[in-house]
Amino acid sequence: MTTTYSNIYYFNNICAIGGTETFLYQLAKKYKDLDLTIVYRDADITQLNRLKQYVRCIKFTGQKLKCKKIFFNYHFDIIDNVDAEEYILVVHADYAALKKTMPNLKPPIHNKITKYIGVSKNACKMFTQFTGKPCELCYNPFTYEKPKKQLKLVSATRLSREKGKNRIIALANLLDKAKIDYVWTIYTTDKKAIENPHIIYKDPVLDIEKYIADADYLVQLSDNEGFCYSVVEALCSGVPVIVTPCPVFEEFGLKDGINSYIVPFDMKNIDVKKFLKVPKNFTFTPPKDSWKTFLDNTPSTYEKEKKAIYLVEALPIYHEGKPITDSQLGRVPEVGERWEVNKERLDILLGNNPRHQVFVKVINMK
Repeated sequence: MTTTYSNIYYFNNICAIGGTETFLYQLAKKYKDLDLTIVYRDADITQLNRLKQYVRCIKFTGQKLKCKKIFFNYHFDIIDNVDAEEYILVVHADYAALKKTMPNLKPPIHNKITKYIGVSKNACKMFTQFTGKPCELCYNPFTYEKPKKQLKLVSATRLSREKGKNRIIALANLLDKAKIDYVWTIYTTDKKAIENPHIIYKDPVLDIEKYIADADYLVQLSDNEGFCYSVVEALCSGVPVIVTPCPVFEEFGLKDGINSYIVPFDMKNIDVKKFLKVPKNFTFTPPKDSWKTFLDNTPSTYEKEKKAIYLVEALPIYHEGKPITDSQLGRVPEVGERWEVNKERLDILLGNNPRHQVFVKVINMK
């Protein structure tokens, strides 16, 4: 016995991402109270499960289908298996524009189609221009839902045992169990340490402060810390931290619930839902250093050195044995040839090189 459906939407391959996939979801969500059935050949499981929350989904395996209305999206390949009162094509693209880049594109028309509807005025206009068929406007449905807050965590750390690798795994598992939506970006050289879809690995960067400042929390779950710059950087940016009770953090003035959440080393009895209440508007002043009392106070000459230019002259060593190409010149200099170098290059040419050999003599400094 063949079941008669009211509305069938056919899409042969429901992909993991795509505008038509979003269209099907928005349609199903908004019009779930009507009898809607989505028929497909292949489907991404995540997309399919999302659709199944609202409407009936049927895999096409060659069966006969009967309905009042069937809506095709791009493909008609099952049309001869469908007994419908109306056969409708939904026009999702600007076919006239597509024709310019796809010269062999054929008009998406079929003799069984009784109506064409387009998702925008332009889509309708271009379809009619392309096919000569009238096309009725019907904008895509969209129901706005304010997105839930996603917790943004960041860590900049080695993923070694003493830096809390196992605690990161434990905390991620607790967040997953509590069904908290989060993304945890970890800047590290270790990319395969933890398998979790919420964790994103990135290469270490030197300007980490701007990435920390964009997070809800900086997370550092170490066994111990001598100072921990990333925690200081976060707190100075007004970003609270999730840390273990290392003595140095008490020394810095970390207060649970004020500028941080302090979790136990054993990662037990942690109410991760409290992290959703992100501490705000705290102030933090890093401890003052006293390096001035330990350093010799001789003024720096480095800026002068960086600006200095030296005129050098090539020595015969460039031609003794196998000729040696100068990396700055890109060739073998002639004996007695002169050129200019900076202080860093001069040091190399005067012996600070793998050969420990002197290649030039200094003529003067500019």
